[in-house]
Amino acid sequence: MGQKVTRTDFEWVYTEEPHASRRKIILEKYPQIKKLFGYDPNFKWIVTAMVLTQFMMLFVMKDRSWPIILLVAYCFGGVINHSLMLAIHEISHNLAFGHCRPMHNKYFGFFANLPVGIPFSISFKKYHLEHHRYQGDEIRDTDIPTYLEAKLFCTTFGKFIWVILQPFFYAFRPLITYPKPLTNLELINGVIQLSFDALVVYLYYKRTNNVTFRILLLCNAPIVPSVLRLLF
Repeated sequence: MGQKVTRTDFEWVYTEEPHASRRKIILEKYPQIKKLFGYDPNFKWIVTAMVLTQFMMLFVMKDRSWPIILLVAYCFGGVINHSLMLAIHEISHNLAFGHCRPMHNKYFGFFANLPVGIPFSISFKKYHLEHHRYQGDEIRDTDIPTYLEAKLFCTTFGKFIWVILQPFFYAFRPLITYPKPLTNLELINGVIQLSFDALVVYLYYKRTNNVTFRILLLCNAPIVPSVLRLLF
């Protein structure tokens, strides 16, 4: 667990960003793939069902015992929340309502974001599209770990810790390496999300004791279930 990597720098290449050229080669070889272009009309209904399921679980789990709540938080709540994070990735590519209705996709992203607890659907898109456009760029591609991360987590055990903490690095890295001004839609996303979080607190804090309420949050709202899934 203490083995240390021997590299002292990232591997640098000076070829073009691969998305466009790979797309051209694939389409030349397999033109039938074009028939698969577009969005899945069932996608928005699947996402809606997952969000409503998380809402329902607030009622189902509010009087359960700790072991049951923790088990469901790990095996059920965390799975759905992770799936919703992936759904927000698809929504960032306008795959809920298609490219002709970009605002519909953004509004739907607000909705899909609710069970996650942290407002990120608009911010994710702002950075993620540049990840595709400038893949491998040390500044604009914020998916690339920083030098500090590479130096701190350079052993086998260190990389294990990095994987566990990866959601936090992924969330906060862009704010440090490539900060951008807040947009109006990000502010709206934040207001909607925090209002929803406050509503959940208001409705359930008085009905359950403090500890049970916190465990309920593990099952339904924030990033903790995803971290638990990474831990085990």
